[in-house]
Order: sequence, then C-alpha cells, then structure tokens
Amino acid sequence: MPQENVELVRAALERWNRGERDMADYHPEVEWLPLRAATEGAYRGIDGMERFLADTEQTFEQFQIRCDLLAVGERVLAWGTIHVRAAQSGIEMDVPVGGVVECRGGKIVRFEDFGSKQAALEALGLAE
Repeated sequence: MPQENVELVRAALERWNRGERDMADYHPEVEWLPLRAATEGAYRGIDGMERFLADTEQTFEQFQIRCDLLAVGERVLAWGTIHVRAAQSGIEMDVPVGGVVECRGGKIVRFEDFGSKQAALEALGLAE
C-alpha cells in the first residue's frame, strides 16, 4: 500500500504538470494546506481544490512541481521545488516545498506543505 500511495501522488503531480485538472485523484473531503493556507485558510473538498487551482492559475502563468517522493508508512513525503512564473510580472523563481500527503482508498485525502524537507520530516516525527 505505501508504494501505491507514492505512485498515486506521482501520477497526480505528472498530470498537474501537463495542465490536466482532473479531480479524480482527490477524495471528496480532501484537505489541501499549501503554505498560503496560513493566511488564506485551508482548501477543503473538491470545491476547495477547484478554488485553489483557480487562484493558482490566476496568480501564476507557470506552476510546475518538481518533487521527490518517499513512502513513510502510509503517508508520502514530497520535497523539492515549485517553479513559478508570476502572471503579471513574469518573474520566475523556485519555491522550496516539503510536504506530507495522506491517501485513503486510492485517493489523496490531505496535503500539507511545511516549506522544506526537514520541516516535513519533523512533522512526521523524524529527524534527518
């Protein structure tokens, strides 16, 4: 099951990077906590995911996720960068990401970005 979760997350990331916005990978009660959730709140459910996607597409002309994935029990540790290009200014940058993905029943049910691999490991109760 842990490797199946990694493959689920990998496939979802690949679809995202191809511009596909299918919600089939996400549980109906998904909870999505990107770093901006600290100020904007969590995105909940499929409606929340669609709002996250719309907000992201409005803000960024490009949003490519480049992550390594590792099963940690039933959860998936994802770390790397998100390459973005701002829609209005055209400024490009790589934003570090370090998150934990939870899956249930072949669907992504929760994602939380802690901003770095180390912070995500600490959230999992592990130290590198």
